[in-house]
Amino acid sequence: MTHRGPAALLALALLGSLALACSPGEAPPPGSSAASPAAATPSPPSLPASPGSASVTPPRGQAPGPEGHDADLAYAHVEALAREPRVAGTPAELRAVAYLESQLASLGYEVERMPFTFQNDPFRVGEVRFGGRPFEALTMAGSPGGTVEAPAVEVGLADAAGIADRDLSGRIAVAQRGALNFGTKYQNVAAAGAVGLIIVNDRPGPFSGNLTLAARFPVVSVSREDGTALLEAARAGATITIEAPPTVGSTTAHNVIARPPGSSACAIIVGAHFDTVPGAPGANDNASGTANVLELARAFARSGPRPGLCFALFGAEESGLHGSRALVERLRAAGQLPRYMVNLDVTGIGRRVEVIGDTPAAARAVALAVAAGIDAIPSRLPPNTGSDHMSFADAGVEVVFFTSGDFSTIHSPQDVAAAIDRETLGRVGDAAWLLISDLLREVD
Repeated sequence: MTHRGPAALLALALLGSLALACSPGEAPPPGSSAASPAAATPSPPSLPASPGSASVTPPRGQAPGPEGHDADLAYAHVEALAREPRVAGTPAELRAVAYLESQLASLGYEVERMPFTFQNDPFRVGEVRFGGRPFEALTMAGSPGGTVEAPAVEVGLADAAGIADRDLSGRIAVAQRGALNFGTKYQNVAAAGAVGLIIVNDRPGPFSGNLTLAARFPVVSVSREDGTALLEAARAGATITIEAPPTVGSTTAHNVIARPPGSSACAIIVGAHFDTVPGAPGANDNASGTANVLELARAFARSGPRPGLCFALFGAEESGLHGSRALVERLRAAGQLPRYMVNLDVTGIGRRVEVIGDTPAAARAVALAVAAGIDAIPSRLPPNTGSDHMSFADAGVEVVFFTSGDFSTIHSPQDVAAAIDRETLGRVGDAAWLLISDLLREVD
């Protein structure tokens, strides 16, 4: 789920830590294709993500029927994906892309990794790594991009007491937020010879900052939760790597597209975005929708992928629907827009299935669900929000958007897999399966 219009940076504000140039309590200063299809049975989810993280094996409870959506299998995908934020253009996004590709290819689909670029990314997210562990980091405004690897040293608040005539030559300084503005912290450690600066938040979650000057080496911020481990590493003199994207220029992100073998035409596209905002594991928004798409792809491929039915997982939705727009532009240029687009976003928490769309197909979706005993109602998006169905609707495609309607945890560190309700995940997936089955009968 993305926020639109003048609230372009609202996602960071929702994390409660959006900052300008100063620490708390101080006034600001003046002025390609994936692997070929394999067997029709998916391998257990195993995200090639953070080194040392355990793979996730789907629960094998009651076996799904000859067709149909299985909530336990969908939930296993949520667990696999929601281990870390998946911000567009980051290494974590690429880890998620590899996972999605492997899952869809294992079901017999032809899978394409579709790169695209966009400008004015509100999230400039890189990584800090040590001991093989990646940590999300936000590039501060005024910092150059680049990669630096060096022994780290803890410098307190990066004030006179923290530096204390120390020689930081060739070191990465790890400082705590507070007391000094960010530009002064940078100037202090730069004067002592540092080659990088990491500023650890003094409250939960990540924060974004502005140096109000042009730095000559990467300066990034990290959450208090991640910063605890980084401060300990710095006190031990561990080698740390900063990988910072530039704060200006284009961002490259990716869609993952799955088609039946030997076919490029898609009468129906079922999609969801898999990216997140910084600092949010994104279980409900939108590992839940992504997981339901993967599970629907499995359910409809039990006897082989269905002609005309394609699946798309979008990057950079949170940055402005860029992934779905890129796909729509390509399909429109090729004269291959689908007849229907079914979107799933925020599908893991809520009391009922909510169906959004002023289309005949949306009305059919509600009717089919209710007839099957699923509590479903027509609904609308909250003000100033959007999702990927809008890119298709703008191109004249008939769209249906399934959600479970509870947005209370999205864009926050509380959006974790443990908060997902399997029954809700299953209800939304079942309702989508009923509609897609009906649409397939029509387009066939």
